[in-house]
Amino acid sequence: MDRIAVLRVERRACRMHEVMDTLEVDRGMLARLKGGAAYAQARQRCLFCGTSDKCLRWLDQPRRPDSKPGFCPNLTLFEACKPVASPHNAKASRAWQVPPS
Repeated sequence: MDRIAVLRVERRACRMHEVMDTLEVDRGMLARLKGGAAYAQARQRCLFCGTSDKCLRWLDQPRRPDSKPGFCPNLTLFEACKPVASPHNAKASRAWQVPPS
């Protein structure tokens, strides 16, 4: 992998974590979903996402409580991994889990 590609991957990873922090995602919860597969899928979606320009603009805006990155392919997953215990979040996070075998 050439240096430019490595830098691109690093920037996307940092951006995904910045989005997660802004949305107050519980990283531990996300890491446990599907035994880590949900996190890996989110990274993959972020790496190949075609809306990085929208993402950067969204991250640069002043935050409003109702501001959500509707363009983000990981938004539903991130919303399901909020640390706030609510019936909606509990239901959503269960939807991302794989039933025990």
